[in-house]
Amino acid sequence: MQKRPLHEKGHRPTQREKTARSFRAYVELLDAAEYMKAKLSFQLESFDLTMQGFRLLEMLYREGPVTVPDAAEKRGCKRQNMDAIVARLEKRGWVERAVVRRPPAEIPEGHLPKAMRGKQREGPRVAMVRLTKLGTKFMGTVFPRHAKTVKAWMRALDGREQESLSHICAKLREGHFLKFVSEITHLHEGDEGEEDVVFQC
Repeated sequence: MQKRPLHEKGHRPTQREKTARSFRAYVELLDAAEYMKAKLSFQLESFDLTMQGFRLLEMLYREGPVTVPDAAEKRGCKRQNMDAIVARLEKRGWVERAVVRRPPAEIPEGHLPKAMRGKQREGPRVAMVRLTKLGTKFMGTVFPRHAKTVKAWMRALDGREQESLSHICAKLREGHFLKFVSEITHLHEGDEGEEDVVFQC
């Protein structure tokens, strides 16, 4: 018996169909990301850059100096991996590490010890990664060219679709904790046979 399409009016998808639909969307997302990464990495290689290296340079170019732990957190990688990326970029003269003072924490005057009131306070010293003059000049050349290439590939989507894609990706990264817990902890009718549906879709 042929199954009705999920978009057919009046048809309520079963749990197995929902699982298959979710998995298809997941695979399409991974395939699209890998496809775009492969296409755009080729251009970066001509500048002797990896995608990870470019993403760090782009972050520094756009946001300014950042600590290595903060950079690792923003890029979703381990501290050791970020140290290695920074080291490679340092050898090229594009970035440098510098010890700077962060602004002091904002504490109401009345909450400070009497001995510290009315005195200028200094924030903690931290090691930051920043672009060098050479790195800033380099990104001033590379970034516009790469952005132009990105724009060319993204022309497959119109403006509204690009906005929707950005919104959908942000929504996926944020997640929905309650929905996740609800789905992962409840056994729906037909869940036992979901593997057959998922890996055949």
